[in-house]
Amino acid sequence: MKRKLIEKIPWQSIGEKEKMFVVAKVHSIGGEDILIIDFALDKPVVRIALSHNDFENYVPEESPCINVPRWGRRKYDDFRHGNRFYLPYNMYHNWKMLADRETGDTIHQFVYGEDDKFHTDWNCDIDHLQRKIYFDKQEQAEIRRRDQIEKKMAMVPETTKGFKNWAMAFVEEHVMYMLPFKKKKTTKATCSACQNEYEYDKGKIQPRQIITCPSCGAECTVKRVDYKNCNPIPGYKFRKEVLLFQKIGEEFCERHFYAIRWVDFSGEETRLTEIGRIFYPIGKYNPNWNGDLTHGLKGKGRTYFNKYNPWNGMEFWDDKNLYGMSNIILCPGPVYPRTINKKMFEGTRYQYCAMELIRNEKSFTPIGYLEKFDQMPQKMEMMVKAGLLRMALEITKYEFKGSGKAWEQLGITKKQMNRLRDINGGRRALLWMRYEESTGKAVDDETIRYFEREKIDPDDIAFISNRMSERKIMNYIIRQRKQRKSKIEEVLILWRDYLSMAIRMKMDVKQELIFKPKDVKRAHDDLVRLCGGTDVAKRAGEIIQKYPDVDEILQSIKDKYEYMDEQYAVVVPEKIEGIIYEGRKLGHCLDKSDIYFDRIQRRESFIVFLRKVEDIEKPYYTLEIEPDGTTRQKRTTGDRQDKDFQEAVSFIRKWQREVKKRLNRVDKELAIQSAELREKEFRELRNNQTKVWHGALAGKLLVDVLEADLMVANG
Repeated sequence: MKRKLIEKIPWQSIGEKEKMFVVAKVHSIGGEDILIIDFALDKPVVRIALSHNDFENYVPEESPCINVPRWGRRKYDDFRHGNRFYLPYNMYHNWKMLADRETGDTIHQFVYGEDDKFHTDWNCDIDHLQRKIYFDKQEQAEIRRRDQIEKKMAMVPETTKGFKNWAMAFVEEHVMYMLPFKKKKTTKATCSACQNEYEYDKGKIQPRQIITCPSCGAECTVKRVDYKNCNPIPGYKFRKEVLLFQKIGEEFCERHFYAIRWVDFSGEETRLTEIGRIFYPIGKYNPNWNGDLTHGLKGKGRTYFNKYNPWNGMEFWDDKNLYGMSNIILCPGPVYPRTINKKMFEGTRYQYCAMELIRNEKSFTPIGYLEKFDQMPQKMEMMVKAGLLRMALEITKYEFKGSGKAWEQLGITKKQMNRLRDINGGRRALLWMRYEESTGKAVDDETIRYFEREKIDPDDIAFISNRMSERKIMNYIIRQRKQRKSKIEEVLILWRDYLSMAIRMKMDVKQELIFKPKDVKRAHDDLVRLCGGTDVAKRAGEIIQKYPDVDEILQSIKDKYEYMDEQYAVVVPEKIEGIIYEGRKLGHCLDKSDIYFDRIQRRESFIVFLRKVEDIEKPYYTLEIEPDGTTRQKRTTGDRQDKDFQEAVSFIRKWQREVKKRLNRVDKELAIQSAELREKEFRELRNNQTKVWHGALAGKLLVDVLEADLMVANG
């Protein structure tokens, strides 16, 4: 619209402070009829310029409207914002909108035509025309967008017969339908590929077995199905995602397909369905380019196109998700090698990406490879040309160490790099090579291949690697998996937890019979029962590994700190599990933090229990005490200190006096050190203004809470 001409039109109405006058008139501007609608209180408020093709709002400088631009395309219904017109509430809070009959007729006739005499509200007329214009523009923009997509997709060539045959080879899977034996010595089986039926003796065929069809030679998976009486007879679907990479115009296109084989008792059907396309800009080759992603390609990147089949049955390509349809996830997979060659990258910024050397790798995404090349072009080229193909696909720029030769950048020796190339090792194999360097242990290639295939890092077996060679660890994992048909993660978790509990139970974990049980699942479950539950046993095992003297210290202080009268008793826990149980029963932080066990290990403070004699097994209060009996903390259920503790204060004082009598010279020295550490901690907490963030004490300064808790043991 001609904004300057619209601004120059004199304001058509001025109202009052609490009366908004509305006047509308049709003006010819730039050869087009435009309806100018002015809204004014004692000052002009807003002007709506409305044609049959467009609309705009003009807010003059003197307008009382706030938080709106001078020109905008906000719809009238939205602009009114609950009939307030973005006016400050305190200035204009009770105004009325007034428009005479002539204004209403002018608006209605402009919207619907002079022949339409049906009277409607002029507010609705404005909103109706604006919405029509808005949706018309949306529809036109959508048509233009769809036309652009269709032109882009029309450039994509049809798939070749060679690609189809290559893709379908990945789902060359068939089923041998086997009838149950039902106490018979023989049974019959039918091949899904050729429909022929055969008779088999017992022991010659079993479910999940891979068997070759005697007639057609198809490799079939045996499925036990009573196809004589079963209705319907189950079918099976085998699917593999495969990729096709092509250069199309000024872009690369990565096309994703599902190769599908439907296997049914009555026959088989194959289908190749394209599910997604990713376009990526090529960019011209620049010899001075150093890997800066903004160089010549600012704001550009990959564009996804998914194939939709919405509710109306139409199927088309689009670069956005449609309502009611889930996003399609495109995954790595085998890439058709015949379309990838050095020539397709000539003259582009990927001239030296060497993708043609990795095209036969089992699973990758070409555009993902190009994006990684954008980040580190020289390193990627070096990896590929050094024959480290899988490494080039998996490594990131953060995993390179140092500079110089390829092996120096990887942080390994030249001999190890040659081994990496020979086994086509990836990032995980590199970790194992570095593990060899750091530990001085040799790990054979077969073991590294297995660990890489099963996604096992050196850290995953750190709990056992000091007792067994990596080869023996691999063999043990294989046996345990076969024995229980478990996943690798489950075997490792069970083994780690078992050893943690074994250490806790003071078993001799240096003996092979102990650290390598015949059945790790059974051994694990046996120890769980002995330790009182998996969670407690695991937590106790973690603590004892960090603080190995805690149990012994607790045993050594029992005679010194245990005390009882007619009403109360101080009890020293016998081992770590007792402290964990106490913390969980009372719901405080005792078992969740290592700090208390660290203090016990250093003999800075100890954990004891305050109990009532009438029910001495029931947790009541947990006390943190210093070597001389000074009580640092006293907490009951929910990390609180209730009023009932005041009744026990006199007992605590009596207990402290009794403890003083039992102290030796070492205890007194430890008590002095403990008091100094406590005062230092209090000063740091006050300087840092550390607060309690949870529970009943939330918001209070932690040092204030601790100082209120403190009960110093006086002479």
